[in-house]
Amino acid sequence: MNPTYIKLEDCKDGYLYKIFSRNLGYGVFNKNDNGFVGIRNKFGSDYLFTEYHWDTGAPFGTVHPKEEICKIPDSIIIDHTIWLDENIELFNWLKENKYE
Repeated sequence: MNPTYIKLEDCKDGYLYKIFSRNLGYGVFNKNDNGFVGIRNKFGSDYLFTEYHWDTGAPFGTVHPKEEICKIPDSIIIDHTIWLDENIELFNWLKENKYE
């Protein structure tokens, strides 16, 4: 077992993690869907995107959390499914802190 791998049950809701995944380098853990929300760039556009913890299984479990970074401010919503203008605080916080 990789000593830097953080199991699903050890991930904390509302915390930012350094992750290894298909499309994200950092993500905020959302316990409601066992996913990590981060900024993805595709075709020159940045947007919020969720990838799911490896422990959730195939075919969607693609994230290997490596390091807990910090708790994000409580006022920030952790959800990629709402319109960006409703979740702009998370997007801006990740951008401002260079977690893209």
